[in-house]
Amino acid sequence: MLDYIFFDPSLSNKFKDHLTKVGIEFECEEDEGFGSVQGEIVSIAENTDEEVLSELQDLYDQLQDELELILEQGEDGLMINAAGMEVKLKDGSVCTLRVAPEIVTRILTVLEFNELQAFVDNIARSVEEPDSGHFCHNK
Repeated sequence: MLDYIFFDPSLSNKFKDHLTKVGIEFECEEDEGFGSVQGEIVSIAENTDEEVLSELQDLYDQLQDELELILEQGEDGLMINAAGMEVKLKDGSVCTLRVAPEIVTRILTVLEFNELQAFVDNIARSVEEPDSGHFCHNK
């Protein structure tokens, strides 16, 4: 199953409405990864067509942008109870990395979300393709 996590019910509902409209079956469960309910996980079959997956990723990205606006407009700014970053792995699969929310909150006061995403992607590449050579060298 491919998982999409949502921390706002209205955004989750938009995603599920879209899945229903395009005829994609899905399952839902509460995310209890941090010991309490933090959000909702919407899961679809892994064998979903690549073009459809690309469209879903675009929609998910738009909904995450909406979440960012919601959080920025709230009284607590970017304070959230859970945080995750999606990373596309070398084999093409997508993995959600759980990150302590207070760390993400601090980082997002300095970096834009796309800069943080690029940093996380770089870490994932380094883990998948370790380079044990000298840190400083000519390329």
